[in-house]
Amino acid sequence: MTEGRPATLQIIGDSGQGAYIARAVAESFAAEVRYVQVTLAVVDGGTFEGATLVPRPVTVEDLGAERRQLSLAEGFAAGMAVFFLFFTVQFGFSSVLDERRDGTLARLLAAPVPRTAIALAKLLTGVVAGVAATAVLMSASALLLGARWGHPLGVGLLVVAGVLAASGVMALVATVARTAEQAGNLQSVVAVLCGVLGGVFVPVQQLGGAFAALSLFTPHRWFLQGLADLHGEHAPAVAPGPTLALLAFAAVTTGVALLRVGRMLRP
Repeated sequence: MTEGRPATLQIIGDSGQGAYIARAVAESFAAEVRYVQVTLAVVDGGTFEGATLVPRPVTVEDLGAERRQLSLAEGFAAGMAVFFLFFTVQFGFSSVLDERRDGTLARLLAAPVPRTAIALAKLLTGVVAGVAATAVLMSASALLLGARWGHPLGVGLLVVAGVLAASGVMALVATVARTAEQAGNLQSVVAVLCGVLGGVFVPVQQLGGAFAALSLFTPHRWFLQGLADLHGEHAPAVAPGPTLALLAFAAVTTGVALLRVGRMLRP
């Protein structure tokens, strides 16, 4: 540009707020350079009309990245989906405590059914409700907000893995409680804390440091990261890393919960 040759500023990003800010800054810079160019042309003896015909020294063009993060609407919808997912699935496994309080657990235990089967049935109830609720919310956001979630196969696997992870975490918390009310309070605290650390309300990955490290221990972070990985023209059909991380959460938490379920299945 200082040598009199045209220059180009390329804005690489998605349709999110950061890209809009970067484009506004670049356009402001280009306009300022254009103003200086026209002023110098007029001062050197040219006319204003002639100065405006001089090619712009700086132009701004958008260059889409192959992989992009969630847009503002998509990030909000995905964050709310995984956040309320934890509240949806908590009533499945913890309903064992309701059964014991109401006196109906003794009837279940008297039936010729293994106790593990009772626990798994309660867990499955939450899983089905969680998958249905998440599917409805994401479908509605795609229709109403224009959200693009990526390949259906990858999104489906990610949703199922996320629901299993949420169910496992809530089941593990329920095994610590003695009453249904105590379980509900503990599960709400864990759900909100994981949501904050997982980046549902604030993108903690951009903060770096301890917050970014702690977010790796929440299913929320991996669910949101998986949806981001499924974006872009050359995005894969499946997000293997986040999906496997969520399945690992589900395996560990559900396994520990089933080992501790004996104390809950007492009349």
